[in-house]
Amino acid sequence: MPKRLRGKYFLSAELTGTGSAITTPHTLKRVPTVTTIIVSDTPNSAVVITEGTHTATDFVVTATTGTKYKIYGEI
Repeated sequence: MPKRLRGKYFLSAELTGTGSAITTPHTLKRVPTVTTIIVSDTPNSAVVITEGTHTATDFVVTATTGTKYKIYGEI
């Protein structure tokens, strides 16, 4: 990866929703300006994903129990 791009993008490992807010650390060192939640599997068709207030160190996401997803962020 070119030096100018290092630290500007982050993709999490696959996470599983619990119905409560999950705090996931990232390495961006600033609050991301763009975030995308990528759903990879759902337990049913009624999926709700809510983004919380992301910080310079963590993403905050609430997802329906059993929903599998990844978080992409960039600064």
